[in-house]
Amino acid sequence: MRILAGIERILNAEAAIFDCDGTIIDTSGSYELAMRVSIALMIDKLFNIEVRLGKDFEDVLASLRMTGGFNNDSDSASALIQTICIFLPSTLDIKLKKWDTVKDVDKYTKPIEGSESYPEYVHEAFKWLSNELKTKKEYFDLNKVEKLLDVKASSLKTHHRLSKIRSMLGYPGNFGESFFATLFDEIFLGSEGVEKKYSWKPRYVLYKGTLENEILLISEESIRRLARYLPKGIAIVTGRGRWETEKTLSRVLKYFNMEASIFTADKGLEYEKPRPKALIESAKSLGTKKLIYAGNSMEDLLMSQAACREGLEVGFVAVSNNEDLSREFEVRGADAIIEDINQLPSLIENIRV
Repeated sequence: MRILAGIERILNAEAAIFDCDGTIIDTSGSYELAMRVSIALMIDKLFNIEVRLGKDFEDVLASLRMTGGFNNDSDSASALIQTICIFLPSTLDIKLKKWDTVKDVDKYTKPIEGSESYPEYVHEAFKWLSNELKTKKEYFDLNKVEKLLDVKASSLKTHHRLSKIRSMLGYPGNFGESFFATLFDEIFLGSEGVEKKYSWKPRYVLYKGTLENEILLISEESIRRLARYLPKGIAIVTGRGRWETEKTLSRVLKYFNMEASIFTADKGLEYEKPRPKALIESAKSLGTKKLIYAGNSMEDLLMSQAACREGLEVGFVAVSNNEDLSREFEVRGADAIIEDINQLPSLIENIRV
C-alpha cells in the first residue's frame, strides 16, 4: 500500500466508484481466456493452423493495456488476430469457405508450457507489436494500432490479406451485427448467457462460456467498512455489460448503487474509457463531486484525470501487484497504489486517523 499524492482527494471523498475487471472481479479465467480462445479459433478456422499462446501473449496484452486505449478486451483480441495474420507466411491465404458452428471449443483452451507462442511467427508477431508499443510510449486505441499494422503489412506484402481479415471480422460493431463482436460474446457469455442477455440463439459456437470462471475479489466485510466512510455510497463504472456484471456480483450486489452505475459496453462510444462521461454521470447520480475511483488499468487513470479537468475531485487508487504497472501508475500521477481492493478500507482509515 502506497500513498503517492492527492491525500486531500482521498480524505474528502464522499463516495467510491469501482472498475470491475481485475479490480473487484478476477477475469483471468473469463475475458482473458475468451481472448485466447477467440484468437486460436479464428486462426484455425481461417488458415487451418493450430495456435498455442504462451507467456508472450500476456506480455503483448499488458503492452496494449499500458497505452490507455484498450479497455475493451474484444478490441485487444481483434488487434492481435490482425497482427498474427500479417506475420503469417505470404503464401498463405484464407481457407474458410463456410463457418460451421464450433462445438469442441475446449480444445482451444489448453494452456501451453513455455514462454513463446507457436508457430514461431505468432511469437514474432507478438514480440513486434509489444516492442512497438513500448518504444513509442504513447496512447494507442484499436484505430491507431490498425494504422500501425497497415504500415507493417505493406512492408511484409501482406496488406491484401489484412484487408480481407478486417472485412471478415466486421469489427468494431455491435453484437448481432459484427461477426467478431458476436463470436467473442458467444465465447464469453456462453450459449445460455447470450440467450438470456440478447435473446439470441448461438450461431458460431456452442459453449458453456468463460464467464462462469469469474471470481469475486472484493469481500462483503470490505464493502461494509467502506460504507462507514462514504456517505454517498458505492457504484460501478466499467467497460462490461450490466447483465454479466450483475451475474458475477450477485452475492454483494445489494451494496452497490446500481442506478448510479454505468456499464459502457451497453452505451455508446462517447461513454468508453478513457472518456470521462461515464464517471461524471455516475458521480452526479451519487450526488457528489468528491470521490475515489479504484481501477487497475491506464485508461482508468486517464479517465479519472480527465474527470478532474471537468470539475470532479477524484482520488485515483490504482489496484496493482505488478511492479512495472505500479511504476507506470506512479509516474503518471496515481494518488495511491494498493495490491488488493480489500486494502482500500485500510488506506482510507490510515489517512483519516
